[in-house]
Amino acid sequence: MKKFDEVNRGNIILMNGLSGSGKTTLSLKLLDFLKEKGRKAYLIDGDMSRKFFDYDLDYSQESRFMYFKRNSFGAYLLSVNGVDVILAVNVNVGLLRNFIKSKTDFLEFFLDADINDCIKNDPKGVYKKNMHLKKPGIPGIDIPFEKPDKPDLILYPYKETPEESFKKITGFLIKNKKI
Repeated sequence: MKKFDEVNRGNIILMNGLSGSGKTTLSLKLLDFLKEKGRKAYLIDGDMSRKFFDYDLDYSQESRFMYFKRNSFGAYLLSVNGVDVILAVNVNVGLLRNFIKSKTDFLEFFLDADINDCIKNDPKGVYKKNMHLKKPGIPGIDIPFEKPDKPDLILYPYKETPEESFKKITGFLIKNKKI
């Protein structure tokens, strides 16, 4: 007999990458796609989560861990209730990814973008707003960003169009019977 939290579990999909790599853009497309397929789906976006908690955590590594634990717990609760969850967050070190792996299965889609392309694009102004600071608090700049060892899918946001990346995501989900 399966445990309660294994029955009708939704997927947890981690969209991981540097700021400006396209996590939110692809996540919103995926959210629409999942809903069109008749699935219950929800997006937990890093910016939305920080705003909900009134920006009570800074950008230190310790705070990033607490922040990710919050997001992971929300994703877990939704997934055990049959909701597909897209986590569009920057998970900059393996320790954080190992944390969620120890609690639940998840798919990791890594947006492998060059930091210079992210700085140039900078859709949310993260780099422009913080690069002049002695400690900008940005993964890939003054905070380490460890590329994942074995993501389920690697996307190249500045080498392929969002549509090409999205096609890879949906192809992966269909091929692996996740939808």
